[in-house]
Amino acid sequence: MRYFRQALALMREEKLYSAMYIAGTALAVAFVMLIAEVYYVKVADIAPEVHRSTTYYLPNLEIKNSDGSEMKGISQWMFRDLFQKMQTPECVTGVINFWSFKQSYMKLADGIHDCAVKVTITEPGYFNFYRYRFIDGVPFTQDDFDSRRRVCVVTEEVRKKLDGSDSLILDNRPYSICGVIETPSALTERAFADIIVPWTAEGLFARYHVRYEEMPVDVSFAVKADKRKAFIHELREVEARYNAVNSEEPVDVISELKSHYATVWEGLNMLFEVYDGSIWWYVAAAILLLLFVPALNLSSMVASRMERRLPEMAVRKAFGAKRRTLLAQIIMENLALTLIGGLAGLCIAWTALYGWRDWVFYAFSDDSTLVGAVPVLKGEMLFGPAVFAIALLVCCVLNVMAATMPAWFSLRKPIVESMMIKK
Repeated sequence: MRYFRQALALMREEKLYSAMYIAGTALAVAFVMLIAEVYYVKVADIAPEVHRSTTYYLPNLEIKNSDGSEMKGISQWMFRDLFQKMQTPECVTGVINFWSFKQSYMKLADGIHDCAVKVTITEPGYFNFYRYRFIDGVPFTQDDFDSRRRVCVVTEEVRKKLDGSDSLILDNRPYSICGVIETPSALTERAFADIIVPWTAEGLFARYHVRYEEMPVDVSFAVKADKRKAFIHELREVEARYNAVNSEEPVDVISELKSHYATVWEGLNMLFEVYDGSIWWYVAAAILLLLFVPALNLSSMVASRMERRLPEMAVRKAFGAKRRTLLAQIIMENLALTLIGGLAGLCIAWTALYGWRDWVFYAFSDDSTLVGAVPVLKGEMLFGPAVFAIALLVCCVLNVMAATMPAWFSLRKPIVESMMIKK
């Protein structure tokens, strides 16, 4: 506490130095935190995607043959009779990504104009996997699913466009609204949707002349950390059971299984066109550069300031002050300035993310849901514990790089030489 009081006193004495130090730190921290915030939002357990840290995706199966390998979609019966019955996952869900290449339209309240909407086609277990906050009503049930009822869950934004109606016209077919959810952010890519419907809804695929049983399913698993080995073992058993009755086309399940983290980094590789897995080095190099250049400038400022303070330090050493005590004081004084600058930098990063969120997140993402959208930013996306831990770590590293070395070399000078500087 004594060191921080001394730091505040020095700040009042040397206002220009303090302002430049804080500004330099703030800009460095802001740039680093801007990158950290973008990817924190993509990987953290943020509602409704509360299982990101334990999620595995299985979009396809790999068929290996003499000519190489090819991809095979997961059929309805495989999802129902094999994957959905697995015991090790905490929960399992499936989505038909039919609308990833087809556009769907909803009639507005006037019954004349249409509105393009993003539709998620899924099954009842989806609402256990993704935790939406229901404002009104409930999710569609297993009975709705089995009875092929045309029911749906909509966002509050869609409900407003319908003027509070309990039904809607989707692709010229009527649907009853069974539940209304808080509009999810486009930053939660997997859970983002305007309308959620069961894939068994009568006539859902009629205009495309296909049956829902023919549509492949993307499967997602939520697996606790202590059950991952058991989960892989059970998947191998599922694979063996399938291959036992389909020996002409044996599949490899594990090769296409990816964690949420792996999917995010794979997208980052594609975004920057780096395909050799070295994206970690690019990110690390960028962060170090953002820290090293400001630290070099701040180090020069600290060295210049230390030259002016050497007579003071010499007098204190002459009266018995130890070098480590003086070094600790200098580091703590600079740490106080660094923390103030870090807090300012964090505020700058938050302001930039909120003000330019329509392109900042898109610039660091290959997510098509962000095209032309202004994503919703929620408090938990910006105020997570990991964000503060990263900010504190960046501040400490910057302080050590900028203050420790010049202070150490200055304090190694003999007392007499330091006293002579005053002349």
